[in-house]
Amino acid sequence: MSSRKSPMMRLLSGTCLVLVGLLLAFVAVEALVRVATSSQQNYLIEMWRYATLLKRSSADPVVGHEHIPGASASLQGVDVSINSLGMRGPEPDLTTPGKHKVVIIGDSTAMGWGIPESETLRAQIAGYLGPDVEVMTTGVGNMNMTQIVANWLRYSDVIRPDTVIVLATARAPAVQSTEEAGWLVRHSQAYALLVSFVEIAMHNTPGQDGLVTGYETMWSGGPGRVAMDEALDRLKKDQAKYGYRVLLMQVPEPHSFQPYRFQFTTDIMQAESEKRGWTFLDPLPDLQQQPAESYWVANNDVHPNAKAFQVMANVLKPHLDSIREQ
Repeated sequence: MSSRKSPMMRLLSGTCLVLVGLLLAFVAVEALVRVATSSQQNYLIEMWRYATLLKRSSADPVVGHEHIPGASASLQGVDVSINSLGMRGPEPDLTTPGKHKVVIIGDSTAMGWGIPESETLRAQIAGYLGPDVEVMTTGVGNMNMTQIVANWLRYSDVIRPDTVIVLATARAPAVQSTEEAGWLVRHSQAYALLVSFVEIAMHNTPGQDGLVTGYETMWSGGPGRVAMDEALDRLKKDQAKYGYRVLLMQVPEPHSFQPYRFQFTTDIMQAESEKRGWTFLDPLPDLQQQPAESYWVANNDVHPNAKAFQVMANVLKPHLDSIREQ
């Protein structure tokens, strides 16, 4: 019998060698990425770790994703713990009769991304109101207003709060997919980083001019804006059902405050808030006393730091004194 391989066998053999080589190369790249990002200073990778370690798909497709009750992780050098209700922060007391309750709803800003729990807006408000008031946050990263409200409505009947504080951001009317990421994205840092770079390259217009133009388009109309307004209507309906009051704070777009070129987001949200009879709060005038970058959690991360939350808390305090004095 001839020992020579047929053309088909040689092709299969060569293909297998190529595939094995590619697999080994991918494993090597994955290992290098994990070593290079082990300091927890890469924002994209830390957001990936947040999504894989602390979040899961929600049974409600409108919510999309939610925190895993009882999960914890060190993210961007900060310990983040999720309580049994799926909220960042300590276990709330929901059983003491007559105890006042305040809830902050929103996205990663409400959750307090990048800072210790003790420095979050939730913690600062809780410290001001004292132990007789339970302060909670349903904030989950990467949510638009539709998801924020849908997420809150899952808690509303159980918590029955006195006050709901809505932290709205410039991304409130963003349109985003709630589909679960693929297996490779969820398990490979290298691939997730590559996907992030591709998405940024495809959708990002460089410079603040591009950022302003993008938000102007987002806020002027279209499906995202319609969805945001409908979500606010659902919140108003829930408020009427349970009798809590709503304080809506528009968190300024954080890249630059001087000059501030995103006033249109504030004006629109103020009109929507007042139309529904809510108290509208704008911390921008107080935040403008310092450069915008002084309020960032890191040079490459514009999420608000403890100083920014202190400013926001001071704007909120006069509207919370009635609870504090009871």
